[in-house]
Amino acid sequence: MAYSCAFRGRHAAVMAVLLCACPVLAQRSPVDAADQLTPALLSPMRVIDPPALYLAQRQAQPFLEERKALMEAVIAAGDRQPDLARALTDLAEFFFAHAMAPEGLSVLGHVGGTEVPPAHELRAGAFELALGLIDPRDRPLTERARALLEPVHAGWADQPLFLALSHLRDADCAGAGPLLTDAVMRLARFPKPVQERVLPGFLECAIETEQWRLARDLAGAFDSYPALKDSPAYHFLLGRVAEMGDEPLAAFDSYVQAQDGSDLWAHRARRALVDLSLRHEAVSTEEAVTMLSLETELWRGDRYGGETLDDLASLQAISGDPVSAIESYGRLIQRQADSPLADVAQQKARALIDDLYQSGASAEVPLGRFMGWHERIAPYFRFTVGFALSSERFADRFLAAGATTVAAREYATIHDYLTAAQDLGIAEAEPGQLDRLSVKEAEALLAGGQIETLGALLAQPVTPADPDLARRYALVSARYLEETGQTGELLKDEGGEVPVQILRLRAQAQFERADWPAALAAYGALRDRLGDALPLPDAIRYLLAAHRNGDSAKTAELAQEFPSLTELPGWGDIARGLTIAAPELLPLREDTARARIENAQEMLDSLPDVDKLN
Repeated sequence: MAYSCAFRGRHAAVMAVLLCACPVLAQRSPVDAADQLTPALLSPMRVIDPPALYLAQRQAQPFLEERKALMEAVIAAGDRQPDLARALTDLAEFFFAHAMAPEGLSVLGHVGGTEVPPAHELRAGAFELALGLIDPRDRPLTERARALLEPVHAGWADQPLFLALSHLRDADCAGAGPLLTDAVMRLARFPKPVQERVLPGFLECAIETEQWRLARDLAGAFDSYPALKDSPAYHFLLGRVAEMGDEPLAAFDSYVQAQDGSDLWAHRARRALVDLSLRHEAVSTEEAVTMLSLETELWRGDRYGGETLDDLASLQAISGDPVSAIESYGRLIQRQADSPLADVAQQKARALIDDLYQSGASAEVPLGRFMGWHERIAPYFRFTVGFALSSERFADRFLAAGATTVAAREYATIHDYLTAAQDLGIAEAEPGQLDRLSVKEAEALLAGGQIETLGALLAQPVTPADPDLARRYALVSARYLEETGQTGELLKDEGGEVPVQILRLRAQAQFERADWPAALAAYGALRDRLGDALPLPDAIRYLLAAHRNGDSAKTAELAQEFPSLTELPGWGDIARGLTIAAPELLPLREDTARARIENAQEMLDSLPDVDKLN
């Protein structure tokens, strides 16, 4: 591939040395024996440092034979200290020499206790730190390992190397940069498998901090390691150099050579190809979304996988697909739980969910589309209080549209997840939120005629602190008793001010039972509460109850008091028939009056129930 003159002029030297082998980690001459001695007597105020690791080159032995000998030493030590601590630490050193971090850390987990001498404790801590920093599982360091990175151990010869590794492990190249030269010099003493594990990270940081001479030496050293020579890491890092030199074609070529691997560097090369292509408009946003979607399944489990999901979600939101973006944030939260990335993703998703459900709650969005959104999003966010509020808006929209079954099921689901979240200590519901959901579920069940299910819900009563919720719950309970014929339960007076709706239900129940004195009293109480706002059906029942109770004076009074009644066609004749006693000598007129009463009842039955009592 031909490169521009500008690139050759500015970065030719860098690329040339990166492409050439210039070994830097050559064998060092043995150090003086005096350097290996630790002073026997230390000042009481001085902190004791761990022994320097690998002061002399480690003699390589056949893997299986050496491991067998070391494990036999562990068995021979039994429970004796410090023999056991020494044998276990020797075995951990063996695993570290082969860059087998999980195995070494497992062994060191058994080194500790009051019987272990401080020197062995320090040596075990040093190898625990070394193994923890190359552990591919990226687990937190142990307390004794982390303590060795503190300033009090600045005199420990190996600390610069491990501090640099610690910074790189935290993706803090700026912190590792000043330590790189000393770290590389110290790394030369360590076994080649360890060098092979950490060299790519050192080279990347040298490039990022523009330490070009060190980068040249590190790149040249790659030829000494078969696993690094011509590896995805090597080509990815060449691509980074090309990008920094504003040579996108050269960078693209390097990333293409790196992308076919299966390790982290190949993943990063594929990510870099997407980013580079977007910056230079070589792919559309939709094409980039497709590429990143595939990459989220190819690489997952670490922060790089989380960052890929985060970038995917951003592109999906930009391309006008907020539902897919929310799903991607949901997957990130699941895969990177309790990480800073997950916390930020939760906030981003919350904003998108609020906007999406606000639009879904309007009549502009079809119910089917809204349900499709909800079904895709809900599995990821059910245990959060914020999403519970959005889900409630979803259920409210369906209830308003008459889809009572969907609404009732959603209210119940929200309630169950919030309850579980509280029990597990994941989230805390807002005050009154659970009561509100129960009341809304009951109202939806009643509206949908699901009386049996409503009865099961009311069998576990709630006592809302909010007066309005308490009134609504009492009304649903009364309507349930009415629907199931439990008028005796409905008519029980438990004290306190009864909601108007329940007063009406009680009055209607008394009227239907033909208990005219009780009906007259109930409608009288309702009239006292509502005054002239008493609905027409209730006014007619009130007047009929007075007549059938034989209270002519009350009947006459009511017939004159209700202007709305007098507006009905023929009501004047009906009222006179109810209020004027018929002479005994005129039985025909008495029959006529009775007929008029029945006509009044028929009129009542034909009137629309404006307040939905029936």
